[in-house]
Amino acid sequence: MKWTLLIVAVCLSLHGSESWASKRHLEDNENEISSRISHHNSAGPPDHNKLVEMARYVMHNCDWASIATISTQPAISGFPFTNVKSIVDGSMANSTGMPYFYMSPLDFTARDLAKNTRATVLVSLEETRYCESQKWDPEDPRCTRLMLSGKMRKVKEGSEEYKFAKAALFERHPAMAHFPPDHNWFVAKMKIAQIAMVDWFGGAKYVSVKDYLAYNYTGEEVLHYYNRLHL
Repeated sequence: MKWTLLIVAVCLSLHGSESWASKRHLEDNENEISSRISHHNSAGPPDHNKLVEMARYVMHNCDWASIATISTQPAISGFPFTNVKSIVDGSMANSTGMPYFYMSPLDFTARDLAKNTRATVLVSLEETRYCESQKWDPEDPRCTRLMLSGKMRKVKEGSEEYKFAKAALFERHPAMAHFPPDHNWFVAKMKIAQIAMVDWFGGAKYVSVKDYLAYNYTGEEVLHYYNRLHL
């Protein structure tokens, strides 16, 4: 009887420890998410009526994008095909609104673009975890998604723009410095033809490309977030 009670007590103790550890793990994850939200978006996104500011905010605060191209793969030639690409729109302290990418000719996307330069790039406010903090589904209209369509082109190697864009890419995505050197990497950007955005109820809105590129975005939330990570 004593041995039975001892075994039961040990089992209950272990179960309690596991439950506590599980709860602690969940709390740590929640704290990490909350920390990222509070420091990556200290002031939160702009008012949804400020279309240009919202568009620039989302672009600057996203680290990656979905890029859709017209596939050249034999089995799906001519089909839309999407891929994930790391992205910047300038340095952490100098947003330009222009999406820049670091690509290799070996990749799906670069192969497609070599034949047809048309593409659409999508970024979402969900990447910042702000929507999660508001308990919004990624498809909720309030969880802003920005879609830029246009033609992709290489940035001339050695040009001032190339140096700026590559430095910005490596600043935000330091792993790029260790990518295989024999993959013929190049910097690409989009000549934007249309900007569509869903940031509230009532359907998509269209943002003037001229106004978007001319807007002086001065937000420093990305810079503050990364500086905090390296304290």
